[in-house]
Amino acid sequence: MEITRTLLLKLDLDLDVIQRTVQAWTDACNYISEVAFENGCLSDAVHLHRLTYAEARSLFGLSAQITASAIRHVASKYAGLRTAKKTAKRAASFGKGAVVLQGGSRGRDVSFTRSGLSISTIDGRIKHITYYSGPKLPEYLSEWNLGDGRLFIRDKKVFLAISFKREVEPITKPNDAVIGVDRGINNLAAATDGQHARFFGGGHVKHLRNRFTKNRTSLQQKKAQCNTRSIRRVLKRLSGREARFMRDVNHTVSKKIIEFAVQTGNPTIAVEELKEIRNGKRLRKKQRTDMNRWAFYQLEEFIRYKAEDYGFDVLAVDARNTSKGCSRCGFVNSSNRKRHDFTCGACGYRLHSDLNAARNIRLRGILARQEL
Repeated sequence: MEITRTLLLKLDLDLDVIQRTVQAWTDACNYISEVAFENGCLSDAVHLHRLTYAEARSLFGLSAQITASAIRHVASKYAGLRTAKKTAKRAASFGKGAVVLQGGSRGRDVSFTRSGLSISTIDGRIKHITYYSGPKLPEYLSEWNLGDGRLFIRDKKVFLAISFKREVEPITKPNDAVIGVDRGINNLAAATDGQHARFFGGGHVKHLRNRFTKNRTSLQQKKAQCNTRSIRRVLKRLSGREARFMRDVNHTVSKKIIEFAVQTGNPTIAVEELKEIRNGKRLRKKQRTDMNRWAFYQLEEFIRYKAEDYGFDVLAVDARNTSKGCSRCGFVNSSNRKRHDFTCGACGYRLHSDLNAARNIRLRGILARQEL
């Protein structure tokens, strides 16, 4: 099984060169898209290459490899429309996005050297580029294979999103080697393998998020009354702080869930399918606020990609009645649960409500493994 990770690098590069490279890429994609549309929304990259390569290379001054990448990029856009069974009424348009750079073992458009980074631009190959990255880059450079990159501009700064790939052997164990993970608002997660349990409290997180909301609301009210530059500056500084805070929390929780799976020797993680959790529910205003701020999907995504590093599986199971049903006898009744206390009305089984839900999720994960 091949897994992919992407790192974001900030590059010390002349902004003008990259702006012209991005513009040339955008113009090339739009030109190729017009030709593809005129030929019946052509999604065959080989055929489109024959029709457009020479002209696009001559018109926009991109390197041979970047021009070929632009052709594949446009072909994949029309292939996606065809897969989605959508009919294009006009040629697909491309805004100023990211330039696709080919990496790989040959480092055609992007490569790492001892003296820095080397990338292809509209002005040719630029070498010895200084870059700034996170602490994980040395590990990826030494143990992973270099993939493709995306060169783009954000806030007048140049960035490169570079991917790394490697093969991981999937782990096979008995069908009951499963941990169940229940996600919530008061407790961010509860995990169990049937014998052991881990809780990840959310009280502190909830308190801080309420404080973020209160501060933001107060500033927005002041802005409505007197739209001063200082208020706008503070709002801009606070913008995204809550999202970054939750991202960090979810990274921490997902890492600890994976560590729990490793410690207990369970390579399958079962989570609830929560895509429709916000639909069809009548809630009070405060409950709606908490529900809409609940970053459950991000936590699941972090669990999934961290699990890949170990060859673990992540299964999404039906979430219905996991909090109302008894994990011992299966009796379902809404009166079984009262906040954090679960007491079965049939057999009298009693335990923490989130742990009971996590056990139900684990049982459904075991059933899903047996069906697979």
